Amino acid sequence: MPRGSQYAQPSHCRVAIIGGGFTGSILAVQLLRRDTSLSVTLIESASVAGRGVAYATSCSSHLLNVPAANMSAFPEDAEHFVRWAQLNYDSGTENEDFLPRRVYGQYVGSILRQQTQQCPERFQLVCDEAQSIPNTNCGATIRLAGGQSIGAEKVVLALGNFPPASLRLPGLTPESMRYVPWAWNVNALDLGDLSQQEEILLIGSGLTSIDLAIALRAHEFSGIIHILSRHGLMPQGHNDGDFLCAKWRTELPRSIRELVRLVRKRAEVVRYRGGDWRSVIDSLRPVTAQIWQSLPPAEQRRFLRHVRPYWDVHRHRIAPAINSLIESEITDGGIRVHAGRITGYREEQDEALVCYRERRTSNLKELRVGRVINCTGPESDCRKVASPLLRDLLRQGLVRPDPLFLGIDAAEDGAVIDAAGSTSDVLYTLGPPFKGRLWESIAVPEIRVQIAELAAGLTGSKVPESGPLDPTLRETALLLRER
Repeated sequence: MPRGSQYAQPSHCRVAIIGGGFTGSILAVQLLRRDTSLSVTLIESASVAGRGVAYATSCSSHLLNVPAANMSAFPEDAEHFVRWAQLNYDSGTENEDFLPRRVYGQYVGSILRQQTQQCPERFQLVCDEAQSIPNTNCGATIRLAGGQSIGAEKVVLALGNFPPASLRLPGLTPESMRYVPWAWNVNALDLGDLSQQEEILLIGSGLTSIDLAIALRAHEFSGIIHILSRHGLMPQGHNDGDFLCAKWRTELPRSIRELVRLVRKRAEVVRYRGGDWRSVIDSLRPVTAQIWQSLPPAEQRRFLRHVRPYWDVHRHRIAPAINSLIESEITDGGIRVHAGRITGYREEQDEALVCYRERRTSNLKELRVGRVINCTGPESDCRKVASPLLRDLLRQGLVRPDPLFLGIDAAEDGAVIDAAGSTSDVLYTLGPPFKGRLWESIAVPEIRVQIAELAAGLTGSKVPESGPLDPTLRETALLLRER
């Protein structure tokens, strides 16, 4: 779709949503469903709404990290995605399947398309980039890169994950030719003059590095893939038929030490009964926000400093098939994982030399590779994001970072808090920018609830009751009532 509008350029709407990935698209659907008089404008810089970065991949080997049973877009209809997949992808789809991410992007797009076809007069899709919001005194005016302006009574910042921070590697310059600053850059997988047997370095060992390693193999790259991060921790895999765990029924911990001790004790009980730690982590999922909010700010900072890397690899797991493939590659030497801090970068002719201090030994080591790709996680400090819109909002004092710099400061209902501490009645946010308040705010099962609640608040409607959760989150016998 060319840059511009799918329909005539709108001049005013009730709600404008900036960001057309999963969050923005499903929010538009929820709003249109709940209020038959509401007009919605969805502003998305990409040519297709509903994909975002995660679901825009064309690689069929990129799988969802959550079973199909827990990927419904609607919290009140847990089987919605499974039914859609059975009708539109594979009739044999089952609840425990991990489907390709591109299929999920098609699912989100189809929901948006189906809903907006029912009320085209109330919906506008504008394929452009929002660059500024000059005032919010009486509603808002959104200025776009293409020169157009859109007026709205309410504006929702559905911005998704921000791109990763720019790495400040000693010796790296703007003229460096073998460094790719973002894993999803269009040329990250364009091997160009690299031979299929050369070596590549991925900086960061989280989900993004897993995606890149999988995509490189899909592109028939047969060289060694080095993965380097400070801790050298790789995402854990889901187990087929994870052990069921009881709901969290103890008092909320008030310190990180208490939380870690409690999780370890529960893991021991589950292991004794034939399960493993995965069910304990899953049992935390419905109460993660409550636990996070129960922690004093000093304890939250302590979690971010000392526990976060371990939480991430255990909480954000990968599909069993992907896990098996990665483990096999590591065993065979096709993937080599390193732990350490980079101390230097330079390029010599047709290779990059990366020096790092090994975490375990403090020895200096060197990697010689044909390409270096930044696979670190998303930036969370909104002050550091290269976004004209965020820079404009920060300059005006209309938004501020949350106290932990995990996203945008906002009230419980998603209303943005400005630099003076006042809660906006025009600007709202949800999803990843909401991490400071909720911590777990990046996955579909959590975001779909936020969407339903925000849509209810903006339309004055009732939040529907949630349907059944993923089987790993259902309550079984109260195995772990005692601490």
